[in-house]
Amino acid sequence: MLLAQNEIINKAISGSVPTDPGKGLAFYIAALWQTVVTVGGIAFIIYLVWGGIEYLTSGGDKGRIDDAQKKITSSVIGIVILISSYAITYFIQQVFKINILKPVFPSAL
Repeated sequence: MLLAQNEIINKAISGSVPTDPGKGLAFYIAALWQTVVTVGGIAFIIYLVWGGIEYLTSGGDKGRIDDAQKKITSSVIGIVILISSYAITYFIQQVFKINILKPVFPSAL
């Protein structure tokens, strides 16, 4: 039976996915968090630039200036949230001496 298990290959899943029981979900949660932080950082840059361009091209129109300031404020709040999530993750890793983003679980006894 063990021999047959080693012959089954799922090409849809990369080789870096842990196959041991209990490691899969933690791997996916860490990968999801890293993806959200990366996409959030890119969105921050795009939204900040968009708000800045809108502010510069507003031509003194009060409504357009308010919209641009809201975009800039929202992007700054977003990056603060992303930095806070990273800081919390880093703090937990330092306090508990574990790597949350690359979890290693002890094997079954």
